[in-house]
Amino acid sequence: MKRSTPLHIAAATKGSLEIVKKLLEVKPNMCFVHDQDGMTPLHVAAVNGNTDVLEEFLKKKRQAALERTTRGETILHLCVKNCQLKTLKALVEITYDLELLNSQDSDGNTVLHLAVAYKEKEMVRFLIEQGDNIDKNVMNKKDKTIRDVFDLTKNKKDSKVKKAHENKLKLCCWYNNLLGKKGRNKEDEEEKLPNSEDEQLREANEEIKDMLKKNNTIRAEKVLKRSKDEKWLEEQNTALMVVASCIATLSFQVGINPPGSVWQDNSDGHEAGTSIMSYDKDVGLYNVVQVSNTIGLMSSLSVILLLISGLPCKRHFVFILRVTLWIAVTASAATYFFTIGYLTNELWDKAALVEAMEYSVEIWLWLMLVILFGHGLRFIWMCLGYKLRSKVKKALGTEDSC
Repeated sequence: MKRSTPLHIAAATKGSLEIVKKLLEVKPNMCFVHDQDGMTPLHVAAVNGNTDVLEEFLKKKRQAALERTTRGETILHLCVKNCQLKTLKALVEITYDLELLNSQDSDGNTVLHLAVAYKEKEMVRFLIEQGDNIDKNVMNKKDKTIRDVFDLTKNKKDSKVKKAHENKLKLCCWYNNLLGKKGRNKEDEEEKLPNSEDEQLREANEEIKDMLKKNNTIRAEKVLKRSKDEKWLEEQNTALMVVASCIATLSFQVGINPPGSVWQDNSDGHEAGTSIMSYDKDVGLYNVVQVSNTIGLMSSLSVILLLISGLPCKRHFVFILRVTLWIAVTASAATYFFTIGYLTNELWDKAALVEAMEYSVEIWLWLMLVILFGHGLRFIWMCLGYKLRSKVKKALGTEDSC
């Protein structure tokens, strides 16, 4: 008996809305009962396209729409697999808040994966029209996107569609036999099966291909590359934020507590709280220290501000932040050198210190040149690679925006 409830049988029967209403009044939780095939009454109604019955189910027990079959399929998956476009449209409108459109079955396929695989062009068109509500580049468990599924199935006959119809016919016949009704004729069902002629298949392929291209669907390799890029950008953002925060903290400390500290009392020659270094005979050195320190502080704060601004973070954006941090790091190094020079006792031989500073500055400048040279070569290589790829695509006639 397949462990079917009366509600399963009613859901499989056309024109049984009143019976369904009565059964739901008696025991509404029957919506959640699974039969031997792992299907609830909602699943059975979706397979048979009983839209009015489904609407009644969802009025009484809305959460029943979240129930899945043993293969992890939702009612939307079953609508696609059984070519129930009208029912699919109604359910998408009714269950918009349940986020079923992007639900994946046990194979990781969404309803759009199935619609493309089964060559259901009208369903593909309807699903794509849902805009941002549906993820067009999600991957299944075989790491295939919608575009990959299309590429894999575009030259195959629609055997999956026929199999889906055969399964539907088998289920419908079982319930009809249980009710004592004559099952559908095989010829009647075959009339509803999509034409599998090459011409029809090519036409469906072309229409689906155009829809996928217009909606910027991409292959799995690009999704993986995009995921890798996003991870890289996230790591770069974290590193930039840490470095910028450290420099900002150090620069702020130097600003409010300058080298040599501040005067603690008032006198004729100075005021309490002012920098001792600013009263030195070499005032120019104090100005240089404060200018370089301010540059370091504002550069690092600018990086922090841009990172928390919420602006789209792309590779070019990260490069700008890096250059800004180069300035901040260089300014911090300059502040350190000038401060060390000021704090060193006049009686001490500064020759060794000056020599060390000269070598340090020279090494620093060479390091900056190497970095700039490396980035310059990388930029040229990327430009040449882009031009070469464009020429190859043009020569092969495979220009593809996807």
